Amino acid sequence: MPKFPAFAIIVSDLAASVEFYVDRLGFTLVEQHPEADMAQLLDYDGDAILFAGPKVKNVREYLSEPRLIFKPGETLGNRENDLETREALLREKGITEITLKETPSGDRTLTFKDPDGYNFEFFAPANRSPEETIALYAQGPYVLEAALDGLAQDAFDLTLTARSWSIRQIVHHLAESESLFLMHIKTAMADSGYVYVRPPYDQELWPQSLEYTKRPIEPSLALVQASRNHISQLLHYIPNNWERYVMMKYTPEEDEGRKTTVSDLVNIQVRHMREHCDEIREIRKVHAC
Repeated sequence: MPKFPAFAIIVSDLAASVEFYVDRLGFTLVEQHPEADMAQLLDYDGDAILFAGPKVKNVREYLSEPRLIFKPGETLGNRENDLETREALLREKGITEITLKETPSGDRTLTFKDPDGYNFEFFAPANRSPEETIALYAQGPYVLEAALDGLAQDAFDLTLTARSWSIRQIVHHLAESESLFLMHIKTAMADSGYVYVRPPYDQELWPQSLEYTKRPIEPSLALVQASRNHISQLLHYIPNNWERYVMMKYTPEEDEGRKTTVSDLVNIQVRHMREHCDEIREIRKVHAC
C-alpha cells in the first residue's frame, strides 16, 4: 500500500463497496488488494481512505494519525453547493432512495445509504452570520438533552446495528470532541497563526480504554455544557475572533499545517453535534423508544 491513510471505513463486502464508491459516487481507486481484503480510494477532496473488509483484524495498524475508523450507521459527509445537480447525477447512477431536506438551522442536506448502511451526506451550509453560528453552537447541549429526553436507562445501550455505537457511546464521544476542540479554538483566538499539533485521539482505542460502554453519561453531558459555555463567553469577549486561526498538524513531523480558523472549528462542532443528535433520534425511532 502507499503512504498509510488516516481514515478507514469498515465494510462487509470489499468488492461491492469499491464498485459503489468508484462507479456510482466517483471516488478514485488507488489500489485494491482482494487477498488482504483492503483497498485505498481517494475522495472528492483527494483524501485517502482505507476500505477494510472482514478479513482485516486490526485496522489501526494500517492507519496514520489521527486514525479515524468509521463503522456502519455513522455519517460520511462531503460539502456540495449544488445539491440538485448532485442528486440528478446520483439518480443516473442508480441511487434512488435519496432524501433532500433543510435542517432547522438552514443547512441543506442530500442523504442516502451505502451498501453497509453508512449515511452518506452531501451538505450545503447556510449562509449564516458569525452571530447566528455562535448561537447554534451555544444551543448544542440543549439539542443533545432534547434528543435524550425521556430515554430509559436501559435504552442508552441501544444501537442502530451490531457494529455501530450505542447512545451511551455517542454521548461520551461528544464529550471527547468538546475536550479536543476546546484548546484548539482557544489557541486560535489567543495566538493566531500558531502551529498547533492536534492532541492524540484514536477513535477506536480511546472508547475501549476509557470504558465508553459502561460509564454513566451525566459527567459527559456536564462537560459538553461547560465547554460550550466557556467558548461562547470567549467568543463574546474577544473582538475580531472569527478569522483567527492555527496551522493544524496531526503530528509534529508533518511538513505543513492546515490553516483552520475559529469559524471553521465552530462550524465543525455545530455540524458534529447535529449529526450525532440525528443518529440518536434514528436509534430511538428504530427501537421505538
